[in-house]
Amino acid sequence: MATNSTRSYDPTVSWVSAGITIAFCVWAIAFPDNMSTMINAIFGWTTESWGWCYLLTAFILVIASFVLMGSDYGKMKLGKAEDKPEFSNFSWFAMLFGAAIAAGIVFWGPAEPAYHYMSAPPFYGGEPKSVEAAQAAMTYSFFHWGLSAWAIYLMLTVPLAHACYTKNLPFRFSSAFYYVIGDRIHGPWGKVLDIFAVFATLGGMATTTGLVALQLGSGFDFQFGIEMGSWGTYAVIAVLTAIFSLAVYVGLEKGIKLIGDWNMYVFGAVWVFILIAGPTLYFVDLTTNSLGQYLRDFLALSLYTAPGEGHNWLGSWTVFYWAWWMSWAPFVSVFIARISKGRSIRQTVAATLILPTIANFLWYGVVGGAGIFYDVTTTINNNGVESAVFAIAQNLPMTSVLVIAIIFLIATFFLTSANSAALALAMFVSGKENPSKNLRLFWGIALGAFAAVLAGTGSLKAIQTASIATAFPLMFLLLAVTVGTFRGLNRYRKEELSEAGKK
Repeated sequence: MATNSTRSYDPTVSWVSAGITIAFCVWAIAFPDNMSTMINAIFGWTTESWGWCYLLTAFILVIASFVLMGSDYGKMKLGKAEDKPEFSNFSWFAMLFGAAIAAGIVFWGPAEPAYHYMSAPPFYGGEPKSVEAAQAAMTYSFFHWGLSAWAIYLMLTVPLAHACYTKNLPFRFSSAFYYVIGDRIHGPWGKVLDIFAVFATLGGMATTTGLVALQLGSGFDFQFGIEMGSWGTYAVIAVLTAIFSLAVYVGLEKGIKLIGDWNMYVFGAVWVFILIAGPTLYFVDLTTNSLGQYLRDFLALSLYTAPGEGHNWLGSWTVFYWAWWMSWAPFVSVFIARISKGRSIRQTVAATLILPTIANFLWYGVVGGAGIFYDVTTTINNNGVESAVFAIAQNLPMTSVLVIAIIFLIATFFLTSANSAALALAMFVSGKENPSKNLRLFWGIALGAFAAVLAGTGSLKAIQTASIATAFPLMFLLLAVTVGTFRGLNRYRKEELSEAGKK
C-alpha cells in the first residue's frame, strides 16, 4: 500500500476538500432556496457588519505593498542567489495579469462605468448621466480595479514565493503562513488552510466557468441572434474545459504561456482599435481627469464607510469587490508565486501591483469611456451586463471583426485564469512546484464537470456567493500574513548577513 510520502497528492487535503465541495453542491441542488437564503444571510452579515474591516484591510495591504517595494526588502530575491527568472518579462506579466483578472475586465470594463453613470456613487453624488456622474463613474471604476485589488494578491504572493523558494517548502497555500506559524504549517493547521484554499478555488473557478459560458451564449444571442439554450451552455463549457485542461496538461511553457501571450496581443489590439476608432479626445480627457480624481481621493475612498447612508451600495460594490478579490487570492497568489522564481520583490510588486493597475486604467478609460459616450445603459438593462461590450461594438466600424476579437479575448482571459486555477489546485494537493501531468489534467476536468453540474441545476450564483463568503476569514489571515511577511523577511535578511559575516 502506498504511504503518504510516496503519494503524488495529499489524501487528507484532497478528499476532505472534495467532500466539502460535493456537500455544498448537493445542498445547492437538493435545497436551493434554503442554501441561497442562508448563504446570502451570512454574506450580507459579513459585508454589512464588517464592511469597515474589508475597507481597512485592503488599505493596509496597499500601504504594505508600497513599503515592500520602496524599502530594502525590495532588493531581496524570491529564490536563492543563483535562481534566474523562468519566463520573459512579457510572458510573465501576461500570465499573471490574465490569471488574476479573468474575463471580468471585458464585461465590467464597459458595464461598471455605465452603471455608475446611471446612478452616481454615494461618495460623489450628483445627477444621473451628468458630466459629474461620468467622472465619478470612471473614478470609482478605477478604484475598484486599481491598487487595492492587486495588493490583495501581492501580499500573499511574496511570502509564499519567498518561503517556497528559499526554505524549500511545498507549493501549497499554507506555505504563505510559514512566517506566521512556522513549522506548524506541516501539521493540522496547514491542512486546514489548504482545504480552505481548495474549496475557495474550486467553487470560485467552477462558477466562473459556468457564468462565462452563459455570458458567451448571451453574447452570441445578442450579436448574432443565435439562441444556444442549455445545450449550448454545456457545449461551451465542454470546449473551454477541453482547451484549458489540455493547456494545463502540456505545462506552463507550451500551454499556459502561449494562451497568455496571445491574450495580451489581442487585448492591446482591441484597446488601440477602440481608442482610434472611437472619440479619442473624450477618452483621453475622461481618463486623465479620473486619474487625477483617483489619486486625490484614494485615501478617502479607501476608508469611506458611508455612515448612515449608502451601506447597501458599498456592500453591493466596493465591499463585494474586496471580498471577490480575496476569495480568488489563494489560487492567484500560488500561481503568481510559481512563475516568479528568481524575481526581486521590487520587480514582483511592479508587475503585480503597478503595471496591472495601469493596464486596468487604460482599458477602463477607453472601453468604459466608450460605454458612457455611447450610453449603453439601455442595452444593459434590457440584455444584461454581458451585452455592454457588444453594444459598444455596434457603434464602431468593422463591427463583426471587433466582435470576434472580443469573444476571443473573453475566452483567452478566462482560459488563462482556469489554467492557473487547475495548476494551483494540483499544487495545493501535491505540494509540488511541477505537479504530475495527470494530476493537472484531473483538476482541469474536475473544474469543468463541476461547472456543468452547477449550470445545469441553476446553482451557480449560490456556490459563487458561498465561495466569496470565504473572504471573511481570509481577511484576517491576510492581516496576519502581512505582519508575518515583514517579520520573516527581516529574520531572513539577518540570517543572510550572519552567513556572509562568517565567510
